Amino acid sequence: MRVVLLSVLLWLLVACSREYRVGDEVMVEWEGKEYPALILATDGPAKFKVHYIGYDEAWDESIPKSRVKGVRTGKEIQPDPPAKVRQKALEAAQTNTYRVGDHVRVEWKDRLYPAQIVDVVGKERYKVHYDGYGSEWDEIVGLNRIQAK
Repeated sequence: MRVVLLSVLLWLLVACSREYRVGDEVMVEWEGKEYPALILATDGPAKFKVHYIGYDEAWDESIPKSRVKGVRTGKEIQPDPPAKVRQKALEAAQTNTYRVGDHVRVEWKDRLYPAQIVDVVGKERYKVHYDGYGSEWDEIVGLNRIQAK
């Protein structure tokens, strides 16, 4: 029984100390919520430079390993942008091409789909909702994927 218990504890210790690599898509705690991010570089044994998926490179940062909450499964629902990102987005929205509520067409896998701008998240970066699809399909896109309707 003691051997089994020690084996289980050893397995948990190994599982909890997963090694992450450059290129891994992970979930990272950012401003109190978990966001999908890409590991860009390792800054030592317990620090990573990450890029938050769907956000401008200006938000890339070096983080301690403790903020990495696990590997991304792709089924996570992305929370709303942090307050500091929203503030910067509001400033950018003054000169952006589109506004919240605008109807557009968005390129996805070489096809155009009707969508609506539901949020401005940065300089020419928008959260869109595809017409006729659930909110799990909402995504953040850049101006290069949007056409006026």
